[in-house]
Amino acid sequence: MRLTLDNEPELREAQAALFNINAPGGSWILLNYVGPSTVHLASGGSDSVEQVRWQFEDDQIQYAMLRLDVSGQTGNEKIRVLFVQWTGPGVGIIEKTKKTAHVGDAQALLQPFHRDVYVTNRQRFDTKT
Repeated sequence: MRLTLDNEPELREAQAALFNINAPGGSWILLNYVGPSTVHLASGGSDSVEQVRWQFEDDQIQYAMLRLDVSGQTGNEKIRVLFVQWTGPGVGIIEKTKKTAHVGDAQALLQPFHRDVYVTNRQRFDTKT
């Protein structure tokens, strides 16, 4: 079953803000499941990418889009966008298996991005890794 989005206008508005040239480097948006194959734009922020890890829920699979400023590493202004799939430690094996089929659909909803990252440990998730 394909992944569907129940609030597409809100997601597109959040993505436009994320890709705005004046958006801060720590902007992010987060999708949560609200049904077996339905996701919802749950939250977003512009303070810090570190903030998103505290939005990850231990019993959920969630998808995020993060805007990172990597200028400090090169000296030139450079922005990278990541797709993040969060799988909490409390997600059962059957749910993980069922929702693996949704990753491609989630990536299509949250494109374009430079790289995709799979995260299972909140403490090891930061902008340096």
